[in-house]
Amino acid sequence: MSAALLELDGLTRVAGGRRLVDGLTFSVAAGELLVLVGASGSGKTTTLKMINRLVEPSAGEVRLAGRRHDAEPPHLLRRRIGYVFQQVGLFPHLTVAENVGITPALLGWERHRICARVAALLELMQLPADFAGRLPAQLSGGEQQRVGIARALAAEPPLLLLDEPFGALDPLTREALQRSFRELQRRLGLTAVFVTHDVVEAVLLADRIAVLRTGRLLQVGTPAELLQRPADPDVEALMATPRRQAEALRARLGGAG
Repeated sequence: MSAALLELDGLTRVAGGRRLVDGLTFSVAAGELLVLVGASGSGKTTTLKMINRLVEPSAGEVRLAGRRHDAEPPHLLRRRIGYVFQQVGLFPHLTVAENVGITPALLGWERHRICARVAALLELMQLPADFAGRLPAQLSGGEQQRVGIARALAAEPPLLLLDEPFGALDPLTREALQRSFRELQRRLGLTAVFVTHDVVEAVLLADRIAVLRTGRLLQVGTPAELLQRPADPDVEALMATPRRQAEALRARLGGAG
């Protein structure tokens, strides 16, 4: 496996007298897609926010390419980390091209370089070139999410964070974007941390899965390792979900007609 690009060491977040994240320690190798799974309140989104310094850790540290993530101001760190939200968060008054190019513009890229990057990313995300001049409201939900991913990749960040990026989409669009994203991640060698509550999505996408419960790490490993050797009853129950769903589907289809 490649050297670690992202390292979490004892990462903890306490707020309102509660430990939202409790001593997380794991690493993500360069080119790896790590998926965080767990029930609501398990600390998945809070962990992403601490990596990106949208909230600050109460204890522990984060290192990106061996450097502490608090070694520079938060706004400079965020320009080196792509972030994709479930609700997309495109600026409604900006065109698609302006949304995608906003971080390179903040970094001082020349206009011709930004335009070339936007065009390349629209092609990469399988969006027509004439979408560049459209406003977000003129796009479907799936198209907006493709633009959101393009925006996160615009400044060629070493790390991509994705928080339930496909959760609000209809099943067909979600499946298509899952497939497109996984192909893109492998082709570009992206290093990514992907949050989902959907275990099936985690198994389909992940190189490794980290299972959280009430802010603590229960187990991290490949989908096969977690399915075959769960280290905790909660991990076993969680990882049994895809098998139960497949068996229920087979039973329903077997009785059809």
